[in-house]
Amino acid sequence: MMRPPRPAGIAILAILQMLGGLIILLIGVAVAAVTGSLLSALGLAIPAGIGIAVGGAVAIFGILGLLVGWGLWTGRGWARILAIILSGLGIVGSLASLALLSISGVVGLVIDGVILWYLFRPNVRAFFGGGAQAAPLQPASPPTTTT
Repeated sequence: MMRPPRPAGIAILAILQMLGGLIILLIGVAVAAVTGSLLSALGLAIPAGIGIAVGGAVAIFGILGLLVGWGLWTGRGWARILAIILSGLGIVGSLASLALLSISGVVGLVIDGVILWYLFRPNVRAFFGGGAQAAPLQPASPPTTTT
């Protein structure tokens, strides 16, 4: 069975996810490099190690972001599931932000809510193999008889 074409919204989400992953990866590498070298030069080995560990953890999240973006682009079901989880976590974070009376919580809530809604659309689910689109009706073939 042929896969439906990639929905435009998935292409946009995938590109944004990959760009975000690349930025996070670069930030993680920079944090690890700068804190590691600067604090080591000052003789502060333990804080330098902590800085390197934090930068490494951030870089790992950047790599995960790149992988999820690639998975969305190529229609991998696991990437859709991870995107749903990330949007759900974003909604939780936005609600926490709203509890602190931050207006940014409203923006995050709307964006993550729209992404979550979109990822459950029938054409998007069909692209990821998680739901079938209506198949065109085929005329019934006449019965065959052998004599």
